[in-house]
Amino acid sequence: MIRRTFWILTLVLTAAPGPALAAPQILGLIATGEVVPMQCANGSCTALLSAFCLQEQRLPPDFETPYRPERAETVTLAVTTADGQVRRLDAGDLVQFRSRYGYTAIRADLVLAALGDLRPVAVALEVAPRATMLPVPQPGDPDPLTAAEIAFAAGPLRMAAESVLEGESEPARTARIAAGLINALPLEGDITVSARAGLWGRIAGSDAPAAARRMFKACGRAVDQAVGYSLRKCLEERHERLQIETTREYWDSLAGS
Repeated sequence: MIRRTFWILTLVLTAAPGPALAAPQILGLIATGEVVPMQCANGSCTALLSAFCLQEQRLPPDFETPYRPERAETVTLAVTTADGQVRRLDAGDLVQFRSRYGYTAIRADLVLAALGDLRPVAVALEVAPRATMLPVPQPGDPDPLTAAEIAFAAGPLRMAAESVLEGESEPARTARIAAGLINALPLEGDITVSARAGLWGRIAGSDAPAAARRMFKACGRAVDQAVGYSLRKCLEERHERLQIETTREYWDSLAGS
């Protein structure tokens, strides 16, 4: 009930006319380890990146709040051309980043025309360790981020988050698998029941934690029992919950340090 009241209050304040709201939370991006393929259609590409909050004291971002990498080199766009060559470019110059589910995910969007004459056959994103995302400054911000605030969040706070959110705990591994499954699923529609086993084996592998297996099976059952409810949507909801839980664990660890 408290959480629901908080989100309703946030939405009311956001929708009300008047002065601009203060800058939302600085976010951390989960390092990918491997490239995250972007799904492309009709001249644009997209991917979902796992995120978490580095600033408990600020409000979470609204839906589709614009963000940018704190350091350009931490988020890279890997462009594969027809001759098999891979060009790596600063994603911050080409990709639009917006919050997706509060502080738990960032949606990355690319307009293929921005690549000029490269004519890619595939594009992907790489998130380096300790990547940090800053909300794009807005005119009239009554409480903008300070240089000291950014340095603390992107430095000590981001470093402290690695063991909790990017470690080998069951929740952290399950969240990473959820994100991988989401990005492998179609944006619209769904895969067949028979295709699920192949998707799981390709993304999760044989050493996936038990919690991840339970999550995937539960989403399969939910999709089979509902109309118009996709596997991707279910996994996005599970991923959101996992990121909220591990972010709270991270905040608790800071309180005890």
